[in-house]
Amino acid sequence: MSRLLSGEAAPAEAEELQQLLEESPQKQYLLDILHSYFTVLPANIAGPGLEDTDLEARFRKIVDLEKQEPSPIEEEPTPVIRRPFRKILGYAAAVAAAVLLGWGLYTIRPSTPGPLQQVRGGEVLSRAGARTKLVLPDGTQVWLNSSSRLKYTHNFDGPSREVELEGEAYFDVVKDMQRPFIVHTSALDVKVLGTAFTVKSYPQDATIEATLLKGAIEVSRQNNPDAPRVILKPNEKLVFNKQLAVTPLPALSPDVRSAAARTAPPDIAVNSLPRNIPDSNKEETAWLYNRLVFNGDSFEELAEKMERWYNVKIFFKDKALYNYHFGGAFANETVQDALNALQLTADFSYKINGNEIELYGK
Repeated sequence: MSRLLSGEAAPAEAEELQQLLEESPQKQYLLDILHSYFTVLPANIAGPGLEDTDLEARFRKIVDLEKQEPSPIEEEPTPVIRRPFRKILGYAAAVAAAVLLGWGLYTIRPSTPGPLQQVRGGEVLSRAGARTKLVLPDGTQVWLNSSSRLKYTHNFDGPSREVELEGEAYFDVVKDMQRPFIVHTSALDVKVLGTAFTVKSYPQDATIEATLLKGAIEVSRQNNPDAPRVILKPNEKLVFNKQLAVTPLPALSPDVRSAAARTAPPDIAVNSLPRNIPDSNKEETAWLYNRLVFNGDSFEELAEKMERWYNVKIFFKDKALYNYHFGGAFANETVQDALNALQLTADFSYKINGNEIELYGK
């Protein structure tokens, strides 16, 4: 890693390192951290004589951020600045312990994805309480959240790349201008050429969500394909209300559809996500980092998320508990730890019997 960051790695060394990274996500995470802090100078630092000072500061920052969680989202390419190999080697060796410690703290949960699955067609399931990472025939990478299903409707050799999703998934789509990538949900179609985004479409949920991280996506309704399409920009989230979509909207002419591409119909809301919050703290993407984030959820809504997250079934014995609302996050907590934490702000008791949990008021 040090030789790669200093620009001194031979082709054979780079190839060997790549093989190691594919076998070990810990090593990939370590390299990402080292690359981010050692090879990219911030915009406000420039000129000779400042590189060593910057390197020292970066090292101290890594130690302070040793619990930083890994990201599955690939960053945009950044210019590499050559550094003296021996200096980087010294820092890299010291940083390794801190970074791997932080990694360990965030990968204890059983929901960590298993080995990458090479998918050639058919159906892929991710059970409750687990996540699944897979690569599609075109190279597109997909992370399936718990209780999710990905199914193929067409062969990827055709004019388009189409999948069906039930549940929640993150897609990092390989760009192919000639063959669009389409995600079919129960009510919406999400069309892209090459980008990164998430789609959430559980059958029991009242809404379908699509969140764009980079690139662009086009969202259309299945029950009325001539209705206006919604184009999302990065850091935007679309929320589709199933109950408001009972009556199809009237068809529009091609000219009107084009002019209304950025106008959301009544059953669709488009919101901008805060840019000053890391993806690991956003409800839409935190699950990619082994974190269950909730923001103002009712107890009933949070219980549904906990059922998928912990592979349990929760029963309310007192409907008054529905009035409680919570905000926070769970990472390495067991379901019992999570319930104990919720008891700090809500007056309730619980009983656990296997994978069934009963909640009682006090």
